[in-house]
Parts: sequence; structure tokens; C-alpha cells
Amino acid sequence: MAVYRHIHIDYWQDGFVLDLTPEEKYFYIYLMTNSKTSQCGIYELPKRIIETETGYNRETVEKLLKRFEDYGKIIYSEESKEIFIKNWLKHNKVVSPKVKKCVEKELLDIKSIDLINLFLKECHRYGYAIDIKNKNITTMDSVSIPITKVENNFEYGYGEKEKQKEKQKEKEKYRDDEINRGGSDGKYKNEFKKFKCTTKYEKEDGVLYKKPSEEQLRKFREELKRI
Repeated sequence: MAVYRHIHIDYWQDGFVLDLTPEEKYFYIYLMTNSKTSQCGIYELPKRIIETETGYNRETVEKLLKRFEDYGKIIYSEESKEIFIKNWLKHNKVVSPKVKKCVEKELLDIKSIDLINLFLKECHRYGYAIDIKNKNITTMDSVSIPITKVENNFEYGYGEKEKQKEKQKEKEKYRDDEINRGGSDGKYKNEFKKFKCTTKYEKEDGVLYKKPSEEQLRKFREELKRI
């Protein structure tokens, strides 16, 4: 682990930081530079250590941790007492082989699998390939980022409109087929004879039928829907 941390000079002009209180600014920079920080941005940080290094009491520490979680800047695991700085990779790039190797080694010691998965997603976002084959990750055997396999997009609501359109087309096709056949049980046959679709007069069963108007066809279809 390095004995120092890089903080960009633009930190104090950052839009998010400008809106913080003095107490929050101090706490945020503490999270990025304290004695427990790691190369990967996930590290064990018991609240007792925070109290000792910042001088804050337990109530203030818990209040500030909760506040920065609400801001979307950190994730704190109460179970493992580990913290993940979500924008760590924005300021600490994993480009050199030595840094990558260091990160992969650190991940083997992380207790929270959830925090590791979140870190891997951030790596994918920034284009960093991290190999943690030796870590017992439940989402994938060998991973640069955990990806949930999607068999059917309809599961997640995608293409639902298209699906409904297809169903509607099937219903309309079935209805038209019923009309053309006079109904599967013949119940539409007599009604349909009044609206025989021919371009000329046509004789059927000794009776002449005339092509109906579009308005007549529309009304007839509406009547069928109500049956």
C-alpha cells in the first residue's frame, strides 16, 4: 500500500464538494486519505478507527457515513466493517501492470462479496480488466465484471408493446377468419350474408347479395365485438 494518496487540486472546486458543509468536506477527504485506504478503494474501516483519527464521536461518525451513502459516494458494510469509495477509480487509475496486480491481490482479502461485485462493475465502466479467479465469487467463475444472463428480454419489460401488438393482430385475424367462414359454429352466417363482400351482385342460395359500404362493414365489426 502506498504511504500517500493523490488528491486532485480541482477537489475544492468540484460541484459536489462546493455544496458540502465544512464538516462534510473534511470527512470526505478523510475517507480518501486515511491510514486504512487501499489501491482498490475497498478497505476495512471500523467506526472505532474513524473516531480515533477524526476526533468525532460515534453518533457523528454514523451520521456522516449514512449521509455519504445517501449522496451515493460510498457503500459501508456493517457486517464486514468495510467501505467502498464509489468514485475511487476516477482518481486512481488501474493502468500499470503493477497497480493491477496490487488491486487483484487486495481483492483476495476483501470479505464482502457485494462490495467486490460493485467494484468490478466500476472497473467495467472504466474499461479495466481485473482477474480474480482465485476469489470465491458466486456470480461467475472467472470474472472481469459479474453479468446476469438474460434469456428473454420480455422478463425485464422490453418489447412489451410489440408483444401486445402481435396478440392484437392474432385476435383480428381470427375474427376475420370467423367472418369469412360464417363463424365456426355458423352463428355469424346469416348476419354476414347481409354484408357479402363482392364487387358485383352475386347469387347464393337463390339470393342476390351486394357489396357493403365501408361504414356498414365498420358497424358490423363493432356488433361482432359485442357478441
